[in-house]
Amino acid sequence: PTRNVWLQLGLPDAEEHYLKAELVLRLDKAIKALGLTQRAAARRLHATQPELSKILRGKFSEVSLERLMRFLTALGQRIEIKIGAARRGESGEVVVGDIRRRAA
Repeated sequence: PTRNVWLQLGLPDAEEHYLKAELVLRLDKAIKALGLTQRAAARRLHATQPELSKILRGKFSEVSLERLMRFLTALGQRIEIKIGAARRGESGEVVVGDIRRRAA
């Protein structure tokens, strides 16, 4: 079973909606972890506070995946994209997970 509710509902661009929602959740976590106000976070992201508020409230359809990734990296987050073949007989999928830090 997929964790992508948009895909389950059969909505167009389901994978993109899922990715954006996951990135926005991570953005919210990063802002809170850094103890930033929306205004301070927006300054760091070169955005306005009202724009950031709108995104964090779930209105992010007009925001590109690239911009959300830039926001995350501006807050010190590392983004890693991996691509591999699906298991035989299974369809491909998009998954977002936490990066496991390797011991140095």
